[in-house]
Amino acid sequence: MSTTNMHLKKKNGDHKRTESVYHSFDIGEDRSIRQPQRRIPLAKQAKVNVMLEDMKSKGVIEESESPWSSPAVLVRRKDANIRFCVENRRLNDFTIKDCFPLPRTDDTLDTRAEAN
Repeated sequence: MSTTNMHLKKKNGDHKRTESVYHSFDIGEDRSIRQPQRRIPLAKQAKVNVMLEDMKSKGVIEESESPWSSPAVLVRRKDANIRFCVENRRLNDFTIKDCFPLPRTDDTLDTRAEAN
């Protein structure tokens, strides 16, 4: 089982870190998933380096020698900026699904309405 604390990003670009919210996933037995990195276009390499240094200075990312590896993906936003993402679909294939899914939103709202 892996547990990480969450990083939250405000609209102004500032990153906040919370120790009160954790994300964890269960992949069963101890095995690591290593995916090959994708090539980043040379035209975007400088921008990616700036983004990486910014995230590193804010504590969002850190250098690692972990056996885990997922490729970085650059996604273009509607405003033409670039979003730095991590491709986790292969990790999702190995994740053991939770037998207790989130409750339905309409059921939760109905319960809250009955309480008032």
